[in-house]
This record gives sequence, structure tokens and C-alpha cells, in this order.
Amino acid sequence: MISGFKALHKFIKDSKPKRVALVAAEDPVLIQAAIRAQQEGLAHFILFGNSRKIESLIPPGITGFEIIDSQQPALDAIQHIHAGNADLLMKGKIQTGDLLRAILDKDTGLRQGELLNHIAVIESPHYHKLLFVSDGGINLHLDEHVFQQMVGNITQYLKLLGLDRPHFGMMALVETVSDKIPETVIARNVVKHLSKTVSIEGPIAPDVALSREAAQKKGLNSKISGEIDVFLMPNTTAANHLVKGLSALGGCKVGGVMVGASVPVILLSRSDDAETKYRSILLGLV
Repeated sequence: MISGFKALHKFIKDSKPKRVALVAAEDPVLIQAAIRAQQEGLAHFILFGNSRKIESLIPPGITGFEIIDSQQPALDAIQHIHAGNADLLMKGKIQTGDLLRAILDKDTGLRQGELLNHIAVIESPHYHKLLFVSDGGINLHLDEHVFQQMVGNITQYLKLLGLDRPHFGMMALVETVSDKIPETVIARNVVKHLSKTVSIEGPIAPDVALSREAAQKKGLNSKISGEIDVFLMPNTTAANHLVKGLSALGGCKVGGVMVGASVPVILLSRSDDAETKYRSILLGLV
């Protein structure tokens, strides 16, 4: 069990440093996070974009970055990965849609399976381990098939963290299935399909998912209550608001990574500070 980002750092610090292809690196906050990770010996960064702008953002005395001047940084970074010269991809000052188009290109991209999804990772002072939330940024239409693919992607990623049987919750307003609340119907059907091979419950509300006491008060017999690992949110808006709200108001530390491609993709929000970007780098290095 990884209790927080310090534990995650400890988990990966003795691994061989990985090579990160950073797409459109003309961002001073991003450079700051990359410097920290590189100085700690966690990664080597290859910076793609306008080389003059990138060089101007690197403080004097800082060395070790490889800078590649590029007018099409996403394509060039992906080619670098295909050539075996980088191990993972990181989003810089580029629109998410432009990066995804390059990743999903049938001929030159990094498509591996049927679906990509984003995982936001939350460290809360009020919860005893990291909480994983999906999907807050990639899949706008979440149906039963998409949820099943997401569970597969997340399970594969969490195995890298030593979590062989994570507990999934299909999040909803209430635990009772109602045709008037479509996410409860989807949750029931996904759980019915996966429950023989995956630890998953739903529909389940956040209070029950996070607190065994809350489950007992509601008279619910949940095997994952108080031990949940993954919140599968009913839609992208709910996931995005949950993570950003907890970060801004709840004293939580967050990071994020995209899974389902042939390599990890560190996918950041433009508003993320250096600490959040650094934590996301850690998640990509797993």
C-alpha cells in the first residue's frame, strides 16, 4: 500500500532513471519540476520545442537537459519513443487535444489498447492511502463498455505499484438503483459484469466508500467501505470538480497520469503548480 507521495518517491527512487520526452517545454513551472526530478536522479528529460525559449528558461548552472528544436514537438517526441530514445511522454505547453491526436494516430502514435483514460491521484490528510480517481479529462461519454476498459487500464497501472487487487467503487448519488438516476443503472451493470474477477461495488456514494462507519449507519454491508482505492466517477465533470475542489479547499495533494497508451503519459493541467507537476512526474515514472 502506498500511503502518499513521499512513499511513492521512496518506491521509485532506487529504480533506473527513465527518459522523459517533454512535449512543448516552453513553460517555466514545468522546467522547475523537471529540474527537481532530474537533480534527484529520478529521470532524464529531453525537451522538445522552441530551443531558444527553452534555453532561456533554464537557470544558469543547471545542466543535463537534452534540448531538441522542433516545430512539431508532439510528433518528434513520439518518434523519439518509437526509436527507443525515451521511455515516457509528458505534456508541456500544448493543447491536450493536439497531444491526444498525435498519441492516437493509427500510423505513428502510441495507441495500444482500445481506450485511454486519465487517473488523478489524491493524497488526503484524512485518508490512510492514495486515492485514484477516473476519468477527469479524456473520455467525455462514459458507458458500460468504457468503464470496463478503464478498470482494465487502471488495474494494470496499479499492479506496477504493488496493488494486485485494488478496490473499485462505481460512484453515484445513492446506493439504490433507479432508472431516474442513469449512473446507478450503469454502475449496477458494470459491477455485475466484473465482480467475479474484480473487487468492485456500486452504485456507492462517497461517504460509504470512504467510511465503514457511514456504511454501518446506512445499514449497508460493503466489503470495500473504508478501504476503497479507486473512485470511478459517473462523468468527467464530476471527476474534475472533485479533484480540483479537494486540491483547492481540502488540503489534498494531487497528481495525474494517463494510462492505456504503449507508454505512460504525464498529462498536466496548465494551472498546475510546480509541486503538482512534480508529483505527476513521480506517477509517470512508476
